[in-house]
Amino acid sequence: MRITPALLALAAITAIGPACATKKFVQQTVDPVNQRVTELDKRAADNAKAIEQLDDSTKRDIGRVDEKVNVADAKATEADRKAAEGIAKANQAAEKADNARTLAENSLSKAGTLEKAFANLENYQLTTSKTIYFGFNRAALDDDGKKELDTLAQTLGSHKRFVVEVQGFTDTSGPAEYNYSLSEKRADTVVRYLTLQHKIPAYRVHSIGLGKDVPAEGANAREGRKLSRRVEVRIFVPSDTPVTAAQSR
Repeated sequence: MRITPALLALAAITAIGPACATKKFVQQTVDPVNQRVTELDKRAADNAKAIEQLDDSTKRDIGRVDEKVNVADAKATEADRKAAEGIAKANQAAEKADNARTLAENSLSKAGTLEKAFANLENYQLTTSKTIYFGFNRAALDDDGKKELDTLAQTLGSHKRFVVEVQGFTDTSGPAEYNYSLSEKRADTVVRYLTLQHKIPAYRVHSIGLGKDVPAEGANAREGRKLSRRVEVRIFVPSDTPVTAAQSR
């Protein structure tokens, strides 16, 4: 069969026809889908980025909240510590107040006992007195104090009956509790010296510590404090016992 130009043209049209149809299908159907998929991918990427940014912001907010919580916890802990210290100091102050009250009550009790003892000795009279002075915050006898006590003890040689009264004092500085204790130590020092060095029977000696309750008077405050750091010692004998001029000093 002879191939004519018309046949060739027909064959070309037949071959081109499916190709054009496929291209048109792709343009009308596949391309919009691909474009839609691309848009969805972009939106997904944008959403992921927004979520990541939100997570970062949330993490920063959480971090700030945690920091504030930690600061609040630290302040609360410090407040608890200070409150505990305040309670401890209050308890210590209360304990010191109780101790001071106990010492004061003991001193009053001793004073009452001493007064009662002398009340039973109505016929006794003061025959000799000495004042022994102490250094600041000290309860030890110095040489001058020992000499005064030696002189006082010598006046007892001729007496068969006598009573020794020993009262300790402090200046007005410092807490009452401490001063009661210090005044008792000073009085005890004098009692020990008289009983050990001069063999004065302990049952004849009555002592008490009055702290800073009875300060001495001086020309000025400094002298008054110096004179207040003292122990006063008095000797009482029966009233029918002659009192010499030396003893009455």
